[in-house]
Amino acid sequence: MQQNTLEQLVWFVPALWLFALYVSPLWGGIIGLVWIAGRAHYAVSYYRDPEKRGPGFLSGFASAAVLLIGALIGIVADLL
Repeated sequence: MQQNTLEQLVWFVPALWLFALYVSPLWGGIIGLVWIAGRAHYAVSYYRDPEKRGPGFLSGFASAAVLLIGALIGIVADLL
């Protein structure tokens, strides 16, 4: 579980930073909190029953993906 979170951090932290820089620090923080809640749910679910860890993983992955896509859109919009 810890290794998976470390692997997720590699792209979550830059996505969060870029989203806050190019889009909105407030919304970046809110989506970042959703990621933290998703990872916490993933951890608890993984310890209880590894087969039921899917929703926690999905919410964490989706929030990080929103940050990454939003950051890319923000960067492109800033370049234009």
